[in-house]
Formats: sequence, C-alpha cells, structure tokens
Amino acid sequence: MSAISPGTATLERAKTLPVWWPLRAWLGVEALFGLGASLAIFLDPGGSLANFAWPIKPDVMAATLGAFYLASLFSLAPSVFITLWQNVRVIVLPGAIFTTVLLLATVLHWDRFTASLPFYIWLASYVLPPPIFAAMYWWHQCRSRPVGADVEHPLPGALRAFLFVNGVALTAFAAVAFVVPSILQQIAPWTFTPLTTRVFSGFIVLVGLFQVGMAWENDLIRARIAAPMLVAFPFAIAIQLARFSAEVRWTNIALWVFLIDIILIALVCLAVWMQASGRRGRAA
Repeated sequence: MSAISPGTATLERAKTLPVWWPLRAWLGVEALFGLGASLAIFLDPGGSLANFAWPIKPDVMAATLGAFYLASLFSLAPSVFITLWQNVRVIVLPGAIFTTVLLLATVLHWDRFTASLPFYIWLASYVLPPPIFAAMYWWHQCRSRPVGADVEHPLPGALRAFLFVNGVALTAFAAVAFVVPSILQQIAPWTFTPLTTRVFSGFIVLVGLFQVGMAWENDLIRARIAAPMLVAFPFAIAIQLARFSAEVRWTNIALWVFLIDIILIALVCLAVWMQASGRRGRAA
C-alpha cells in the first residue's frame, strides 16, 4: 500500500476546507438583518417612517428595496448550513462589496437619517459586514484552492457567458449610477432620490457580482448558493409592483428592460440550480 504524499494530503484539505464557524455564525446574523428589513419594508412599505432607518417615498420605492431584502433570504438562510468553503465562497466577496457600497451611501446622506432603533440596526448591518466578510474571505482563501481551480461540474458555456457579460454590465451601470445618481433618476419609472438611487444601485451591484462570481467559479455546485436569490427576486418585485401599481409609470422603457433582464437572470440561475441539484443527487 502506497502512502499518501504530504502534498496530496494538503491538496485534499484545501479542496475540502470546511467553513469556519465564525463565518457561518455571521451569515446567520446577516439572515436576521435581512429578515428584519423584509418584515419592515416588504410587508409594510408605507410604514418606513416608523419601522425603517429613514422615511422612503414613494411607497413603491420602499417596496422595491423590500423585495431585494426578501429575495436575499433565499441565499442567506441556506448558506448557514453549508459546510464546505468552496460552496459558499461565491456570496462572500459580493457581500463585502455590497455592504461597503451601502455604508458609503449612508455616510454620503448622513443628514437623511435620525437617531432611532431602526437606524442603529441599519448602521450596524453595514458597518460590521465589510471587515468581517473581507477577513473571512482572506482567512479561508489562504487555506483553500484558487477560485476556478479543480472544477468538476462546469457551467454550460452559454449560461456562463450570460452570467459574466450581464453581471459585468449591471455592475458597471450601478457603479456609474452610484457616482452620478441623476443618470438613474432621469430614466426611473417612479421618483428616485439621490439616497434611494445609491441604495438601489448597491443592490444592483450585488445582483451583478453574484452573476460574475458564479461565472468565475464555473462550477455548478459552487455557484448554486447564489442562484436562489436571483430566482426569487422577480417574484418578489412582481408582488410589490402589483401592490403599488398606481405609483408605477408602466410605459417607462427602462422598467421593462429591467424586468426582462431579471427574468432572464432568474431563468439562467434556475437552470444552474436544477443542474447542480441533479449532479449532487447522482453523486449521492
């Protein structure tokens, strides 16, 4: 019987690196933040004056942000139970960047916020995650294989190309809109303020980076955890737009481009999720 070489053993450990418990605990905290925001402005967008960090008008704007928060739960909640680092990695770096963007939006519009319990929760939910996510990513990656290495279940080429191109395009547009909010305000289907424009742009950055991360991983199993949020979002936004349809300019072209794009994203991510589930089922 031949002994396993130290190099082979190290490689296997890197490929099967477990998620360190502090990251799993923090993902649970993030899920609670998302749940709290969902209960506040997904269920009761009109009550943002009392139940959120700042009053958001029109109500459809608060409802839209609530849809993002609710959809995020579909990836955050299951991520707590993932045991292998490479299978949760795809959402960690985007999470660090997204929360940094929303922290910047908070600082730039500090005068819009008032001291209240919802504001302190909001502030904690964007001050704490960037360094925690960045530190956790660094700690795990120092012990793991590079992103894209040892791919066993590659994404179909067309799906990967769509995720990469669409993800880069959305991220780039959102970055420009964050810097120059008037670009988005001029084409929006309802009234956007500079603050809501920047917060909305932060969520679009998250959607874009999830797609780029999935394409970068290029593995169905590793990309799978990012898919549920992107599949759930069109359903969540459809519910909110239906609830506040009177506030929506339905002839707005940008709105339909946005809706078509998120539906395409959802279909691609559903295909990824189903193929990944099939591969895991056959492996089991």
